Amino acid sequence: MSGDSGDAEIPVTSSDIAAFAGRLADWSESLTMTEQSLAQVLVQYARDLQPDDVRRNQLVTDLAEATRNVVASVKERWSKAAEGEAWVEIGPIWQKANPTAERQEVEIVQWIYTRPQKWTPQL
Repeated sequence: MSGDSGDAEIPVTSSDIAAFAGRLADWSESLTMTEQSLAQVLVQYARDLQPDDVRRNQLVTDLAEATRNVVASVKERWSKAAEGEAWVEIGPIWQKANPTAERQEVEIVQWIYTRPQKWTPQL
């Protein structure tokens, strides 16, 4: 989805998810017994998906791409300014459910650590 800018504009509906799960179930019948067992796990996962799940995962993908771009920019600026390298670590992206009385909210968190490569922590 994130490869084309137009794909982000197309919302996924419950009927899209149901149709995909159906196609996946039909396809799984052509597999070996072992592969069918694995495919059924995917079919059940697809059936359990909601449109908000798909949008949230797309947002996480977009945030990860934006984070990589920011990190590349920071590294470029540091290497030009300090004539050295930068050390950058991108942490994982967490999705934390925050249930409230009225609705479920999801918090998306990602940590980025940057520092000059030759930096040593103070003890």
